[in-house]
Amino acid sequence: MARDFKALVRLNDWEVDQKRRALGEELRQLDNLEGNLSAFESEVAREKAAAEAMPTEGGIFFGSYAEIARARREDLERRIAEQQASVEHARDRLSAAYLELKKFEIAEEARVNRIDAEEARAEQADLDEIGITAHIRKS
Repeated sequence: MARDFKALVRLNDWEVDQKRRALGEELRQLDNLEGNLSAFESEVAREKAAAEAMPTEGGIFFGSYAEIARARREDLERRIAEQQASVEHARDRLSAAYLELKKFEIAEEARVNRIDAEEARAEQADLDEIGITAHIRKS
């Protein structure tokens, strides 16, 4: 039985680590998407400045670019929202795995404390018997 709890603690600790890694990967992907959106916003600002610098050519081409840019922005924002949902889901899974780990850690600690208390009682009983025997011999 003693090894069972230790094995379960190790297994759940490993699962928590895996969930933590998965959350880290989800956060990296979210950060990457947000970086892409930021870079895209900079690109749009540069294109707008270029169109304003050349009103004739810019006016012709910027309209179609703006439509495509709006679609790309909506796509990036949609992907970011989906990734945020994935991050929340990964956080929930990590939280559940951590709670499961804590259950086994607490159970293992209680088991160890119970065994230690039983050993201490047995040792105290032996010492009491030795003391009584020594007292009887002196009398």
